[in-house]
Parts: sequence; C-alpha cells; structure tokens
Amino acid sequence: METKFYLSPKMRIIMADVIAYLILALFMYTAASKLFGIKSFSSTLAKSPLIGGYSKLVAWGIPITEMVIGILLILAPLRKLGLYASFGLMILFTVYLLYMVYSGNKLPCHCGGVISTMTWQQHIWFNLGFVLLAFTGIYIYKK
Repeated sequence: METKFYLSPKMRIIMADVIAYLILALFMYTAASKLFGIKSFSSTLAKSPLIGGYSKLVAWGIPITEMVIGILLILAPLRKLGLYASFGLMILFTVYLLYMVYSGNKLPCHCGGVISTMTWQQHIWFNLGFVLLAFTGIYIYKK
C-alpha cells in the first residue's frame, strides 16, 4: 500500500512563505552585520586568494545582493525569483567555503554576527541547510 505525502495548496503557500522569511532573516542579518563592519569585512576579503584586489567591490556587492534578494523574498509576485536567487547565492557561498577548507586557507569568516563563530565545516553544513530550504521553497512554488 503506497501512501503519498499530501499538502493542501494553502499549506504549501504557508511553507514556502516560512522558508522565504527564514532566508530573508538570514540575508538581512548578515547584510547588516557586513555593512556595519565593512572595513573589517573588506580587509579580510583582500587576503582571500580568490577575491584579493576585488575586495572592496565584493565587500559592498555581497550585502547589497543579499538585501536585493531579501526584497524579492518580501514581494509575493517576486518571491519565486528570490528563492532562485537565494539558492544560487547560497551555492556560491558554499563553494567558496569548500574552497577555503580544501585550499588550507585559514582566514576568519566575516559572514555576520553569530554565524562568524562557526567553524568552516559547521558553516558548510549551515549553508547546505539553507540551500536545501531554498530548493524546497522552489519545489513547493513549482507545484
């Protein structure tokens, strides 16, 4: 006997909205933290072998991108686009973290507040959780 997990359309919308607001909270929190410590964030990025000379551009670009995605997640007609954008950005962040772990670089993380206290490995798992959340939100919206 096969059972299927069924969610009503209303429950799917609620779940997708909760996912969007969780991602929104993460992005707004980390964007604000980066902007309040922009000099420190930029100087840390300058030490990264991948970013180096582009540190100022990246230091401003990341929090601005996070805020733009946050706005997309707030606006119901653009929420699906915001989920796709957050999915892509979280994958990009995770790939960067994997690079940092496997390259042996030991730069501090300036992702924002409490998140900065995580180890690189914990941060990878944290990011993968948000990648999964964004993917789930996209999947729910597609139904």
